[in-house]
Amino acid sequence: MGHSKASKAMTHSRLVETAAARFKEHGIDGISLADLMEELELTHGGFYKHFSSREELVTEALRVALDQSGMDMRERLLGGGKPDLAGFVDFYLGETHRDAMAEGCAVAALAGDATRKSAGVQAQFREHIERNIDALSEALPAGRAPESRAAESRATAILILSALYGALIMARAVGDSAVSREVLRTVRRRLLEIGDGKSRVGAAKKRLPRRGLSRRSEN
Repeated sequence: MGHSKASKAMTHSRLVETAAARFKEHGIDGISLADLMEELELTHGGFYKHFSSREELVTEALRVALDQSGMDMRERLLGGGKPDLAGFVDFYLGETHRDAMAEGCAVAALAGDATRKSAGVQAQFREHIERNIDALSEALPAGRAPESRAAESRATAILILSALYGALIMARAVGDSAVSREVLRTVRRRLLEIGDGKSRVGAAKKRLPRRGLSRRSEN
């Protein structure tokens, strides 16, 4: 690759990665092309050497943001030689991740924007979330019945992933506060119970029939 082509490719990569980070911080429509190019110390007209439109940049930057989030998730869940759901939940619902929007989860940062964007943007989120469900399913303990293991793991993964996204969005929405920390702490504890198969709700349901029989025997 010649020097000019290599330089153009490097600039293109910087542009996409910076856009991905700024979109997560400010929203897809929260930063103008002029501001983005100024941050990179590039001319506004230079943008069109790399993209034919803003939408083209959005598509590529979203792909980068989602891919980075997905790779980070799989590494934390499955990269240590054995599944580590607890470690991933600790990271995801930690205050450091809450505050690091530019480097953090792309879904929690941008899912609200996706509902107002094109079918193509929504397809990107759909594919990413499907991959995340698969990764979480792999990290969960095996179900009790082999014939229902896949469906059970998928359902649990969807529940955990939805709670992770929702808790992070809530914790960010209320700022650095006692409520924010309470949300992170509470959801983390409940998710680890679910992941370990030790849901307190499930345990309570199992005890109810015994209490009922005990009452009837006393009457």
